[in-house]
Order: sequence, then C-alpha cells, then structure tokens
Amino acid sequence: MRKSWLLPSLAIGLGLLGYLALGQPTLPEGPGKELVLAKCQTCHDIGLVARERLSRERWDAVLDEMALQGLKLTPEERSAILDYLATYLGTTPPPPPPAAPEAKKTGAQVYTNCQGCHGLQGEGNPPLFPPLKGHVAKLLGSEGGRSYLLLVVLYGLQGEIQVEGQVYNQVMPGFAWLSDEDLALVLNHLLSFGAPAGILPYTPEEVKAARATPLTPEAVHALRQRLKLP
Repeated sequence: MRKSWLLPSLAIGLGLLGYLALGQPTLPEGPGKELVLAKCQTCHDIGLVARERLSRERWDAVLDEMALQGLKLTPEERSAILDYLATYLGTTPPPPPPAAPEAKKTGAQVYTNCQGCHGLQGEGNPPLFPPLKGHVAKLLGSEGGRSYLLLVVLYGLQGEIQVEGQVYNQVMPGFAWLSDEDLALVLNHLLSFGAPAGILPYTPEEVKAARATPLTPEAVHALRQRLKLP
C-alpha cells in the first residue's frame, strides 16, 4: 500500500481536504478539472494532491471520505470528479493531449526563398534582379508564358534578358529542391503580383510533370527566346 500517510489521514477524518493546503494548483488539463477545483479548492490549495497518483478504487474511497466530511456532490458531479482523478491523477500516465494541427504552409512563406533578390513585394532590384510585380502578368499573358514561369522557378535561368527596358544578366538558381507542393504554392504566390483574368492556379501535379524533362538554366533561357516572351 503506497503513501502510508494518506490512509491514516482519511481514517481520522482529515480526508482529501486536509492535505490540499500544502501545494500549488497544478492540476493537469482534462475534463472535470474545473469541477475538482470548484469543489475542493474553495478553502484549500490543491497542489499536493496534484502530485498524487492513486488507483480509481483509492480515489473512490477518498471521495467517500470527503462526503463523510460534508462534501456535497450530485451523482453526476461525483462521477465526473472520479473520472478526472482516476484518469489524470491515476496510477498510469494520463493520455497525451491531442497534437495541435500543423499550420498550413503558405506561398508567402515559400517566397522567402525568392525575396532576397526579387524583393518582399516582387519589386525587384535593378539592375541585378528583375521585378516580378507587373512583369509576371505580362509573362502569363503571353503564349507559353505560364509554363515558362514554372520552368524558371523549377530549373532557374541563365542568359541575358530584358525586363521593362532594363537588361539583366544574372544567374537565377532553380528551386527543384523544393517539394512539388511548395513550388505550386510559390508559383501561385507570384500570381498575386499580377495575373491576367482566367489564369489557372498551379498544381503540384503540374510541377511533378515538369520534373519529367529536366532542363538546364541555359535551356530555359533558350525557351524564353523562342517564345519571344517580354
């Protein structure tokens, strides 16, 4: 029998209320906690009992003793308190709390990989890095531009281009190391910088299909030249 001090305390009528005065309120979260606090903490601190671990039968006996000491509980309240004590202050560890759902990643978060060169709002950094805001709309409005934009993000770009009258000739690395889902997210984030009406959002399946034919950054540049993209 564990905690030999407990039963004598119960036997002489001190019961649970007697040792609640020694600790701090550290009850674990769970259904019934508030009821335990309401019934037992009115006059006594509950910290010590929060550190106790008893079987359901022992807690049942404690509640009987509390009733003898004058605690008034409805059958429903007694059942709820016993369930709480046996579950969260029982002899086996309480069930872990359900894990909080992971926050869904956004395209803006993935875009942090790009903003160092192209700016937080896609404003670019002439004459080193071209703007995306506004220019993306011109690409998407051109024949082949939507697929080209996907390939640029996936495989990068190397070669001289002209954007809004400014010549750029920096190497853009590809982002093939990102997942299909992340690439679709960031491509759709680029749409927020300006996209013609009716442009379909990118999907992870499109990105996966584009991986089937790997390209070099130079090949992506050659494609841009053939398409005569702005």
